[in-house]
Amino acid sequence: MKLKRYLSINDATSYLSAALEEQVSVADIYELSLEGHLAISIRLTNQAYAKKVSLDPERDRIDGAHQVEPVLAEEVDEQVHIFNGIYDLAMFGEERFELRKLYQREVEGDSPVLSELSGFYVKHEGCIYKLLESLPVTKSEESQISKEARLESLLKSKGLTSQSQFDDPLTIFENLSVNEIEQVAELISPFYDGENNSSIPLDRHSYQLVLKTTEIQRFISSINNPSSLCTNENKPIHPPEKRSYLKFISVLLHGSGISPTKKGITTSLRLMIDEAGISLCDNTVRKILGEVEDI
Repeated sequence: MKLKRYLSINDATSYLSAALEEQVSVADIYELSLEGHLAISIRLTNQAYAKKVSLDPERDRIDGAHQVEPVLAEEVDEQVHIFNGIYDLAMFGEERFELRKLYQREVEGDSPVLSELSGFYVKHEGCIYKLLESLPVTKSEESQISKEARLESLLKSKGLTSQSQFDDPLTIFENLSVNEIEQVAELISPFYDGENNSSIPLDRHSYQLVLKTTEIQRFISSINNPSSLCTNENKPIHPPEKRSYLKFISVLLHGSGISPTKKGITTSLRLMIDEAGISLCDNTVRKILGEVEDI
């Protein structure tokens, strides 16, 4: 366990069952993740491409309903990021819907209806990214880098390299399908019509659902040793001390350009809090914001 960065869902159920001394099923893992108690990640088995997005929630998360209301995810810039490895699920787009389907399958329930935001989203280094279904083709330097990476990945899957197109170009066409040949032609073409937005379709995202070992240990610790934060919540805070805390929070919020009364701010702050590894429910965040506004 010390040398492993992640466990498959099935291996995680066995490990948690032994550590907690009670039976933990695959359905339990999915349910814990959907309820926000356990973070599931994906291990990409093929190279993926993504764009960073910013969130503009239209409505807050509905407590107790285990679902997220639609939000707007706007692209931050045109840069395409190349993803390999393990990434946490953002849990408000189609990635959450996939978990809901898997959970219903495990409990032999009815198939769920898609109610999440369109697109597959992951977290990386404190930011949210949307996995792309097609690769945009432009003259930008970022586009050229992603095109080269896609070409190398496509050729590598056929046992070839980018140098093959110069050494023996006929070999490339013999090993590729018609669709792949069209992709290669688009990727190596030096021409670009700036008036038309061109894009290259990408393969369906290929990944394995996993649990990071650090997340498993955090969860076990939270069960066996309730955090001091929970303990301190039972201690009374005197009004003068509470007002000082609220004033301090107010200064930090306004200094960061965050309005406590902005529509949808609860969800945005919840995502920031989750990224910091702190567990607070929406009601708690909403209550604190209301008290900050009242001081």
